[in-house]
Amino acid sequence: ADADLDFAELDRLNEIWVERGDRFDMSYDSATTARQALTDALRVGFADLTLERGKLSAARDEPRSVFQQMYTPQNMTTALERDFVAHKPDEFDGVDVEYVDSRTWRVETIECRLPGDEGRKVEKLTLEGVTNAARAWRIGMRQRRGHKYRRKTYTWSTELDGLNSPYMGYCAVSDDVPGYGQSALLIGIAAGNGLVLLEVSEPFDWSQDGQHVVALRKPNGDLSGPYPATRVDDFRLTVAALDFIPDTSWQIEPPHV
Repeated sequence: ADADLDFAELDRLNEIWVERGDRFDMSYDSATTARQALTDALRVGFADLTLERGKLSAARDEPRSVFQQMYTPQNMTTALERDFVAHKPDEFDGVDVEYVDSRTWRVETIECRLPGDEGRKVEKLTLEGVTNAARAWRIGMRQRRGHKYRRKTYTWSTELDGLNSPYMGYCAVSDDVPGYGQSALLIGIAAGNGLVLLEVSEPFDWSQDGQHVVALRKPNGDLSGPYPATRVDDFRLTVAALDFIPDTSWQIEPPHV
């Protein structure tokens, strides 16, 4: 039923797909599942089928610039781990994409290689609903670049806060390791002279040169900011304004800073 589909996100993505010309050109002549058909269709638009708050939705692998949720040591149950995987001799160094070409209606193969690839170990992709060589090449090259350039992972554990973030959500992450972003709880707030004064639970280190910025975690987990910040003392700082009214009553969890 319509109520089972996330039309707001699907309509947003449809505008991108129409502009790019990403089309799913496929007819099924044998039994399949709705899940498989949706997965095939969304793949053409660089998206995955997912469930978002009980609705079937799509998560597209695309550039983002606005953070959605925020995770800090205040809501991490295990420490943040950073991992980097170096290149190995036995990993993929090429992708071959099979698709049905709309001109010949035969299965064609597109070789997707980056400079230096020898094709010793090749991943084979079969694309349903792609009938254009250029679009098959785009999907294959994105897969190949993912193999080569996505080498870093960030891992931590949290509690119910993790339910705030959707699949492929774009999140801000803070750590307590020196040299990275610092974090604390907001324990007090006051306004005056055109500024907002924030009082935090942990002393902040301001010794790094350059502009300092601060962001706050809203009650629903979303990120507010970042805003240019000015030091008052180790536990206090000022910003020009906030886009929400923080609750520091401890009736609910106070904002993270």
